[in-house]
Amino acid sequence: MQTQAGKIALLEGAISPGIAPSATDPTCLDQTSGLLEEFGLASPDELHQLREHGRAPLRGSRRWDPLEFLAALRMADPDARLLEIERLGRALSLAMESQLALVPFASRLPAPSAFYDHHGSVRADCERLMTPVLYSEETEVIGVGSINPVALRLASQAIMHSVGEKTGTVPIVSRMLLPHDGWISLCQKHFGI
Repeated sequence: MQTQAGKIALLEGAISPGIAPSATDPTCLDQTSGLLEEFGLASPDELHQLREHGRAPLRGSRRWDPLEFLAALRMADPDARLLEIERLGRALSLAMESQLALVPFASRLPAPSAFYDHHGSVRADCERLMTPVLYSEETEVIGVGSINPVALRLASQAIMHSVGEKTGTVPIVSRMLLPHDGWISLCQKHFGI
């Protein structure tokens, strides 16, 4: 997302004090739903339910990614949902013209604690979008992972903006798709969710 001045727009999904957070990040929900609709990856009824559930107040210990909601609408079997989430992630990746690699071993990578300590706003954005930083080579090369390519795009924009403003150098941000189990493990390790 670029503004007219060429600067990266900040995410709008920040949680305000005193207001219950929505079940999923509103910006990620809107952009994911838009792409699903544009490329015929979800029916109008599925999109309506996805938006309704995603905008509802959070119930539970963590937010959901829009692809988790859609997979749950389609599949009763939890194991089948995992495959559907991966299929949706790959389909969105292709629709966005960004062939993303699926990285099954990413959950074994250590959390980049020093990076998060120096960039608290990035950590907050990544937590809200559930896109853990997989690695950080100083502040010049950073990798993020998620099940959702839209969340990856939003997180990479937030990282480039925040780190660029702080250091004067806009980093290269690599984006990788993760299998659901590895993604959940990383979100728990990085964010306690």
